[in-house]
Amino acid sequence: MVALMVVRLTNKHQSKLAAQGRVLAALADFQAALSELPRRYAEGHEAIRNLVMQADAASNRIIMDMDDFPLAEELSLWPLDLGVLAKRAAELHEGGSLGVTDYAYRMLRDALGKLIGTTQQWARTPARRRRKWAPQLRALRLELKDKVDDILV
Repeated sequence: MVALMVVRLTNKHQSKLAAQGRVLAALADFQAALSELPRRYAEGHEAIRNLVMQADAASNRIIMDMDDFPLAEELSLWPLDLGVLAKRAAELHEGGSLGVTDYAYRMLRDALGKLIGTTQQWARTPARRRRKWAPQLRALRLELKDKVDDILV
């Protein structure tokens, strides 16, 4: 009986470690795709769309394996919002609006720096501290959306 309990606990622990490994791999793919947006936005809509799709696919994997659903859900909203900003920066770049393009580019870079800087700490941060991330990232994303709406007008 004791041996069966030990096996069960060991399997549960291994399952948890495997899920954490999948989350880390998905976070790495998420970060890699999004971090390309500032470098490739000038290539146009197709390049942006491909990067957003890659990040969105990674965020779906994050949702499946992350035990913090509010954080996983918040991360899943970032690819589209950053894609909209990158698309707007590309349109401004094509139109020759360099001052506004620079502003959009800086917004994109700053938001990505905060998002990626946060998610890179996932493996080293206790779960109880990570629970604060969803509201913080949500506030940042909503602030970014407001700024994007301002430059869209």
